[in-house]
Amino acid sequence: MGLWTHFVDFLYVMLSSLSVAFGGNMGLAIAAASFTFRIALLPFTLRLAYRSAATQAALKKLAPQLSRIRKMYKDDPQRMWEETAKLHKQHGIKLIDGRGFLGILIQAPLFVGLFSAVRRGLTHASKFLWIKDLNKPDGLLALLCASLIGLSATVAPSTTEQHKAAMAILPALLTLIFLWRIAAGVGIYSFASTLVGLAQSFMVRQHVARLE
Repeated sequence: MGLWTHFVDFLYVMLSSLSVAFGGNMGLAIAAASFTFRIALLPFTLRLAYRSAATQAALKKLAPQLSRIRKMYKDDPQRMWEETAKLHKQHGIKLIDGRGFLGILIQAPLFVGLFSAVRRGLTHASKFLWIKDLNKPDGLLALLCASLIGLSATVAPSTTEQHKAAMAILPALLTLIFLWRIAAGVGIYSFASTLVGLAQSFMVRQHVARLE
C-alpha cells in the first residue's frame, strides 16, 4: 500500500509541476499527462492489438472448418473441444494469450494511478477552455468523450456489421453516464486517452486491411 501511495504521490507532483509550467492551468496539465502516458504505451498496446487482430483474421478463415467440427461432434462436446483445439494449434492460434494479461497488468496501475492523481489534483476551482470549474461535471465534455468511445468501437476491425451498433452504443452510453456525474478534470483525462485509443483503432484497421 505504501508503494502505491508513493506512486500516486509521484504522479500528483508531476501534474502539479506541469500545471505550474502551464501557468497554473491544471486542465492542460491533465490533458498533457494523460496524452503522454497513452502515447508512451502506444507501441506496446499496438502490438497486442495487432496480435488480437491476426487471431481474429485466422479464426475468420477457419470458420468453415470450425462449423463442420461443431456439426460433426454436436453430440460429443469433449471431442468437439479436442478437435477445435487441435485445429487452433495447427494454425498457431492462441485464444488465451499470456501477453494480453501481461499487458493489462502493466497498463492498469499506470492508468489507475494517473486517475487517482488527477482526482487529487482537483483541489480548487479552475477553468479550462469552455469549462468553468474542473471540479464539476461538464455535459458537453461527457458527450464528446462518449462520441469518441463510440467512434473508436465502430472503426475497430473486430467489430462485425451485425454487432457494430451495439458495440458502439453500449460503451458510449456507459461513458456518458459515468462522466455526466464526475469532475470535468477526470473527463479531460478520459478524452485525451480515448483520442489516442481512436488513433490506435484506425491504425489496427489499416493493418488488418493490409493482411487481407
